Amino acid sequence: MAPLSRDNVQSLLLGSSLHPITRHLLFQVKKKDGGRQFLSDLLPSVSKGDPAALGAAPLLNISLSWNGLLALGAFDTMGDEAAAASAFYLFNEPPLSESLRASGASTPANWWKKRFLSTDIHVIVHLSVSSEDDLRDVTTRVRTAAERADLLELLTSAEGEPITGRAVNGFRLHFGYRDGISHPSVDWDNDIPTGGALPRGDFVLGYPSPHYSSYPDKPPFSDFVRDGSFMAFMMLYQDVAAFNRFLRENAPKVAPTLPQADAEEYLAAKMMGRWRDGSPLMLSPERPDGTAALRDDFDYTDDPQGIKCPLAAHIRVANARHQPLNDVNKTLFPGGYPRLLRRGMPYGPLLDGEQDDGVDRGLVGMFLCANLNKQFYTIMRWLGRTDFSPVFPDQVGQDPLTGNSSFPGASSDFSIPSQNGTSTTVKRVTDFVRIEGVAIQLLPSLTTLRNVAAFG
Repeated sequence: MAPLSRDNVQSLLLGSSLHPITRHLLFQVKKKDGGRQFLSDLLPSVSKGDPAALGAAPLLNISLSWNGLLALGAFDTMGDEAAAASAFYLFNEPPLSESLRASGASTPANWWKKRFLSTDIHVIVHLSVSSEDDLRDVTTRVRTAAERADLLELLTSAEGEPITGRAVNGFRLHFGYRDGISHPSVDWDNDIPTGGALPRGDFVLGYPSPHYSSYPDKPPFSDFVRDGSFMAFMMLYQDVAAFNRFLRENAPKVAPTLPQADAEEYLAAKMMGRWRDGSPLMLSPERPDGTAALRDDFDYTDDPQGIKCPLAAHIRVANARHQPLNDVNKTLFPGGYPRLLRRGMPYGPLLDGEQDDGVDRGLVGMFLCANLNKQFYTIMRWLGRTDFSPVFPDQVGQDPLTGNSSFPGASSDFSIPSQNGTSTTVKRVTDFVRIEGVAIQLLPSLTTLRNVAAFG
């Protein structure tokens, strides 16, 4: 096939923005014509192509849910709703709570501050800007278009503040880890990738992939989604106070010969698989190494017992690279571990110390893929229960950072092996991350947005 048409692909798909501020405005379409007018008004501002080439200008992207497509009449010229529903596997369903391990405080009944449901979200406008002035101006422009089109804005706060992220401490998460290091390399222009890159069909709909089937896979709906991508939009609360307490209480047990502060950094690194400056434990197991902070060229071949990087460390569960899968998953994933494209930004103010201030803070994450089940939902299942590979001695363990201790049958124990053959096990008493909301979206091509806006 021909190279990917950058002019037809929204910028959010092709790369992460370096802008320090993001905002996500959630809307419900009340009238079909109004929703189409809203898209028409915003279309000239939709950002396309590689965000790195777009400079400091504000970026604007638009995603649509299944219910949003129905409310916009997107399938009016392509047959009835039943035909579309049979083609859009999983996209036409509410988020799968069991696959998300969304139990306890993370149950869907608690999402979006109980102010609305995921199925109420029809359109999300994603902004990425360089300054507060740009944020105010673009937000005003979007809200003016929404008011003119009679859209209902869905807000998670009573104060009317949209979901807004701001870079902290050089793009670090609230837990202190450097973010945005590990991203899949994608060959956007060839069906058969070169240089060890992943095929574009793993992430862009309408292109072949040797790893996954993508849905819909037949016209007219396959033409409709071409050059788009499925997105899981997630709002994740991070309990910084509980995390800091956990480090203080457990660090002396894990690293008894180190001073308290160094022992806490050591435990934090073991949980993530990287030091908080980004240095991977596989390349620098004993201390941070600033020269390796952005390196991603490693695997776990020479660390089968998890001495350098514990087997259940976050990065080793999320992408175990060349480690084996069990027999069932080897059949399902002949190309190895599934990957996602991740975009995101922390939201909420920084917190130091162990006293919770009651303020909401966490991460807005956008996870892009061509197959929701085999990519997004599979990774979420594996983060919540490590039964997908024989390398894990605890087949019901969890990722120590994002695990949900209330999920039935899972263990919140985290084992840290040592050189002398012994292991230290720490238990996560409090969950550090809570799901605040999930919306399954389509990030359409520019062609699809124009077509939906022009229907009728």
